[in-house]
Amino acid sequence: MQALLGILGFIFIFGLAVLVHELGHFLTARKYGVLCHEFAIGMGPIIWKKRNGETLYTIRAIPIGGFVSMGMNEGERDIFKIGTEIGLTFNYEGGEVSKIHYQPTEGQIIGKLLTNTIDVSGKLEIEIEVAGEAKIYPVDREAFYVDSKADRMAQIVPLDRRLESKPKRQRFVIMVAGAVMNFILAYVIALIIGFAQGEVVGSAVVLQSVVEGGPAYNAGFEVGDIINEIDGVSITSGVQVSEQLRIVGNREVLIGFERDGQASELYVTPNLQDNNYVISVVTATNFIMGDRSIPGAFRSANTRWRHDATLIVTSLRMLATGEAGAGDLTGVVGIVQITGQVAMAGFLPLLMFAVLININLGMFNLLPFPALDGGHITFIAIEAVIGKPVNAKIQMIVSMIGFGLLLLLMLFTVFNDILRIVN
Repeated sequence: MQALLGILGFIFIFGLAVLVHELGHFLTARKYGVLCHEFAIGMGPIIWKKRNGETLYTIRAIPIGGFVSMGMNEGERDIFKIGTEIGLTFNYEGGEVSKIHYQPTEGQIIGKLLTNTIDVSGKLEIEIEVAGEAKIYPVDREAFYVDSKADRMAQIVPLDRRLESKPKRQRFVIMVAGAVMNFILAYVIALIIGFAQGEVVGSAVVLQSVVEGGPAYNAGFEVGDIINEIDGVSITSGVQVSEQLRIVGNREVLIGFERDGQASELYVTPNLQDNNYVISVVTATNFIMGDRSIPGAFRSANTRWRHDATLIVTSLRMLATGEAGAGDLTGVVGIVQITGQVAMAGFLPLLMFAVLININLGMFNLLPFPALDGGHITFIAIEAVIGKPVNAKIQMIVSMIGFGLLLLLMLFTVFNDILRIVN
């Protein structure tokens, strides 16, 4: 049951997060006149598709990720090689080429291509050799490349509708819009939770699990204990537990806690594991809710959004400084498992997890890493500094390397997840 809830919860949370993220890119790209070939949710084989105008809307088989395929220079280059036999059909109103066919058939003008395809969409004319004679035909701005065998169509991208042709500010907005939409969605979900639960008036760090044989277990801690302070420092979030234990190191420390409404204290000596000092517990930050009101719901949303954002920023900082290692990362399998545990607790906890996931997705995509939105933003920033775009081939190579590294990271985290489950 938990596994099924995990899978369904994962599809719901990530499907919604990816949909909103890609919608941010799509809407801003359309606003600035960039042609969008495809709006896809998921990866892998297409299981559903519908064309509306110039854009193909698809749902793909693997419910991880998604993309918006925008018109770009590299996408227009060498769609057909010079010398390829193609077929042309025309719109009868203007006498312009409306479709360029991969598989020529009777009734079309058939000939060998003499023009680079990037020039076809740039100059809006096509030159073919028909019966040994070169002929030039005007091309409609909304002409399509047609692959009948694969049942695919793609509209040509005139020069002014390519992403590269847009001003730096517009390209920046298009790239950052996905993350902004995730942040907005996270806040909207947090606001819904605020209306449902009431205002956050405090928080409590609760022990979700205590590892048998670990420092906390040996000291006498139990599941459900509420951590109030460590070494005299007030504790209000799970992040603070990790931070304070790092400061304490491996010396004996006094931890104040609450059990069944009664305050108590126990001494614990943290262990060093993977360069971190731990007491072998899993914590959860439970918010203490007050009265329901409209202002209170907004204050609650502010508190929850700020808390989750701080948690993610702290985690990224710990990864960057080596306080946390790659072994601490959780992959798809681990997230599905966590989602199942959260979903078992109810729909509201699942929404709380969705807030964290959306903020996480937004921040992760803004990292200045190739293949991420932040990588594209970095190229725009470099262009602003040096006064010209970074060479397109260099951008493509760097992005491909970045994408490969991301795939390796995904495989590594999945392997880690499986090891955790097995052990």
